[in-house]
Amino acid sequence: MARDNMNKNKYVVFDMVKILKEETDFTHPMKQHQLVDKLHEMGYGTDRSTVRRTITDLVMDSKSRVRSHSNEAHDEKDCLNETYYSGLYYDQEFSDAELRWLIDGILYSRNVPHEARKDLIEKLCNLGNIHFRKNLNLNKIRRLAADEPVNPELFRNIDLIGKAIDGGKKVTVDYHSMGPDFELHPKWDHPHVLNPYAMVIRNGFYYLICNNDKYTTLSVYRIDRMKAVAVKEDLPVRPIREIDGWHKGWNLQEFMEHNANMAFGDPVRITFTCPEKHIAIVIDAFGKGVEFKERKDGQYDCTVRVPEFDMKLFAMQHAGFIRVTAPQSLADQIRDDLKSALEKYNQLCL
Repeated sequence: MARDNMNKNKYVVFDMVKILKEETDFTHPMKQHQLVDKLHEMGYGTDRSTVRRTITDLVMDSKSRVRSHSNEAHDEKDCLNETYYSGLYYDQEFSDAELRWLIDGILYSRNVPHEARKDLIEKLCNLGNIHFRKNLNLNKIRRLAADEPVNPELFRNIDLIGKAIDGGKKVTVDYHSMGPDFELHPKWDHPHVLNPYAMVIRNGFYYLICNNDKYTTLSVYRIDRMKAVAVKEDLPVRPIREIDGWHKGWNLQEFMEHNANMAFGDPVRITFTCPEKHIAIVIDAFGKGVEFKERKDGQYDCTVRVPEFDMKLFAMQHAGFIRVTAPQSLADQIRDDLKSALEKYNQLCL
């Protein structure tokens, strides 16, 4: 029995940290005598003095995540007038707000399969302590449809493409589109070889920025539209310096600012007007890639470098207050599309 207790005591530090991680945080500290009681419930015969010394070592260790509201053991005293900690807590790796943000991101992701979504959220919940799980309301996931049109190969695709990017290898993929039957249908008649450079998320979807081996330009494909992804271990990726327009390399952040809708195309200089009260919407769409110049009429001239298709979508979406001023050819396209749309709605009044 003594040998069993000796072996068990080797793990007392591990279990102390485990208790604090599961049951405490900055706003829910634990007194030292409560920690001793928990250890006794687990079968340890550890006394308070031993726990105090161990806790002192943990609190003073910069690599440990065990903390105390006071760095000295003077918060409470026993009958022998010895001092002990009372504000012990574990500095959680994720705050409650960070975990909620991650969970909501998965909860409302538009291409994650329902069962995978539940499994991911459960894993994230387990990263929080008992107080986080007690206050978390996951009724929302039960109200989401389990039969959404998604690709069950999504996470396999992400894993394989990530390995290909890290290893500098090409991939082959079958590309599909979603049909009116909510099923994926082949868009290509055979697998294509792609040179993968980066995976990004835009508007709730995962995209692969790559080069199709058949061409010399950069392309963007939805990862949830891919099937039969395979890494070509014997084929090194084409350097991005060999891609048209990217001979000097590339900046991913700049690329994302220039491709708000991942529709892709060569960025061109576009100007448009916008009232001050809607500037925030422009920044949400284009980030710091937009330049502003105040006009005398209270409007702002906004200048961006984005593909014309991206700007066309943005201008059509916000036609009530956005007006493209250059290039004129783009302004004419938007005007003609709006005119066509108006004619369609006018037909409803006949």
